[in-house]
Amino acid sequence: MNDTVHLNPVVVSSSNIWVLLTQAPGDNEQCLALAEALGRPFALKHLDWRVTDRDEDRAMTRALLADTPDAQRWRRSIGLQAPWPRLVICCGRRSDKIAFWIKSQSSGYTKVVCIGRARRPVESYDLLIALPHFFVPPRSNVINLPMPPVRRRGQTKHAVSNSPIVSVPRPWFTMLLGGEIKQFAASKRALTQVARQAQMAADAHGGTVVVSTSRRTPPALLAAVEGELEHPYIYRWSSTAADNPYDMLLQHSAALFVTADSASMILDGVMSGTPTYVIEYPARTDLRGRWRRGVSRFARRLIDLCYGRGLVCAGDGLDWAQEWLHAHHVLRYPRDLTLFYTSIYNLGLARRMASFDPARLPERRDIANDLTDVSGLQDVVARCRALLTSWPAAIGADKSASAFRQP
Repeated sequence: MNDTVHLNPVVVSSSNIWVLLTQAPGDNEQCLALAEALGRPFALKHLDWRVTDRDEDRAMTRALLADTPDAQRWRRSIGLQAPWPRLVICCGRRSDKIAFWIKSQSSGYTKVVCIGRARRPVESYDLLIALPHFFVPPRSNVINLPMPPVRRRGQTKHAVSNSPIVSVPRPWFTMLLGGEIKQFAASKRALTQVARQAQMAADAHGGTVVVSTSRRTPPALLAAVEGELEHPYIYRWSSTAADNPYDMLLQHSAALFVTADSASMILDGVMSGTPTYVIEYPARTDLRGRWRRGVSRFARRLIDLCYGRGLVCAGDGLDWAQEWLHAHHVLRYPRDLTLFYTSIYNLGLARRMASFDPARLPERRDIANDLTDVSGLQDVVARCRALLTSWPAAIGADKSASAFRQP
């Protein structure tokens, strides 16, 4: 599928902005949030094939970008062909790789705007939008945001009276369950404690505990929660389900309890205006990951200390060394989701589970049309528009030359 859309969206004939969508819904939401904030038409390029592991993903990406007739037909079916866009917005490993392939095919005409982790030398990005849970050094082409770009979720398609859970008494105290990630150990103990508190709230206010799983939720986690609840409503996620109540639960629940592994579900809750509580998990015994995060923190503090004391040459040298290690895949800049939680707590957008009081209904937040002032997205939009309007000197003499040539 190759669509060009406005905010509504409206299909138009062409676009100078491409948004690369993958199999990761959270990554896609961030890309779409930025594209919509630009207020210009953009084209969607779907790279959403399913894989079982990273090796298969890399193999599929290499196959797509290969110089073979089959690969060329595949790229044409997706819409990866000239005329090339001025701007590509991407997020995630797969789209990062393909975005730079597009830039290469356009002889540098296309500018790459990446959200999140730097998977190659930071200087190679035209604009890198650094999120709080990714370690990214300060650079002229880096903008640090206190939270990922987010979209205000639309209203549900059906009224509550026509929903799949019409027979369940309100208020709803909804648990949104994610899955396993490297940094945290999914804790049955933490989940059962939250389930008990949710049940206490439901009993106190005459409501119901609702549990919604995701595509990554292991059956054992759901079973642990079910064992603590009385007459809950359980929605088991399915790719073939005709009616998913997720949006309706976000909008009409009294409180949302979201597992710590899913930044995207936490942000969905935040943008709904429903009080959102994070179910924090204990750190997994991942010595390699903890070592990487520890070394990166120490290096950054040491660099900042050098600059703070006027030791510019020492700071520059350490900064260069850290970037060299990252660029050569020796010590990549890591991810630390605890930094994300700290940021949204400080912004007052979500709360720790310990602050939930079952005896009181929490107050809903009054969400504005967007969180631009809080998120810092205005600076990103301004930089992206500057990239769109600037014209590279090497190509400016002939706009119909190599930038638009089909390989």
